[in-house]
Amino acid sequence: MKLHAISKSIIGSRALKFMLIIFLLVISGCGYTLEGTKRPENLEGARTINISVFRDETNEPNLGFLMTQTTRNKFLNDGRLQIFSSSAADIVLDAVVREYRLDPIGFTKSDQAKRYRVVIKTGVRLRNLKTGRVIFNQEIDTDSEFDIESSVTSSASNREQTNAKAAEFFATELISLVLEGF
Repeated sequence: MKLHAISKSIIGSRALKFMLIIFLLVISGCGYTLEGTKRPENLEGARTINISVFRDETNEPNLGFLMTQTTRNKFLNDGRLQIFSSSAADIVLDAVVREYRLDPIGFTKSDQAKRYRVVIKTGVRLRNLKTGRVIFNQEIDTDSEFDIESSVTSSASNREQTNAKAAEFFATELISLVLEGF
């Protein structure tokens, strides 16, 4: 009687292993891929990118540096392209921050600006360093909003945080353009 119970458990575990193997074979053959590891065809097999410091043509202090650092961090976190700081990279990203604008969008009853929209226009060019071919050349507009506070330091802090948010929006859109092709 005990022999019969042991053989049932052995058969059950073997059947479970067999089902697991069949399941793994079916999954591996279904064409499923991790989309986060794919690169668009226009990158021509590029594995590395050089992100040069963005040229800043605005009067906003440190905006070019902020946009550069945010973009580099976004590419580092994504991981699909390694960042190289030399001309040994496969592709290079050049950018120019062309415009920084503050548009008042909210007003008090006495017609004083209470809320502003920050608009940043950045020209971006992505080139293949091996072939010299321009992969894309595009202008990206980003914006974000902040409130004016009664304290000058609070308002300045709100503006800096908004600049950082706009830089984050820019980097997210750029990643989408470069790595997802849209």
